[in-house]
Amino acid sequence: MLLAIIALGLSACGGSTVPPGTTNTSYGQPTSQGSVKTTTTKTTATTTRPATGATAAKKPKSKTESTVAAIPFKPVPTETLKGLSETDFESKIGAPEMIRAEGDIRVWQYRSEQCSFDAFFVPKAEGDPRELRHMLARMRRGNNAITLQDCLDQVVKLNLGRG
Repeated sequence: MLLAIIALGLSACGGSTVPPGTTNTSYGQPTSQGSVKTTTTKTTATTTRPATGATAAKKPKSKTESTVAAIPFKPVPTETLKGLSETDFESKIGAPEMIRAEGDIRVWQYRSEQCSFDAFFVPKAEGDPRELRHMLARMRRGNNAITLQDCLDQVVKLNLGRG
């Protein structure tokens, strides 16, 4: 019985899955109920009464309802990132997993379970602060293609989940 309740609770965590390389464009969009999509789950607790006759019957004891709110996701369009300073970029996307220095150039790397996203920061002139000049996205396994936007969406969603 306890395992059934745990399994039901965990099944609510699954959410809407999206195939690799695609973007769920309706995720986190306002619905007619308000600003966040919600899912209502019903669970029924059952109990067994002592047998007074030949068999014991299971009767519903109570019904409970709970509402689970999805984390709102607002995509960050890749075209809005070009030219941003490192500080502005970090405030939009989050801290990178790794920073690599190549002379004056800094490469920030973000990874989701499926892809790696690299942001290249270059100063306009010697002594100037660095700004985002180039971005790359690639699958972590295999050689399938992934768009910059799809990989960035995965990274932003992952950072949202981390808080």
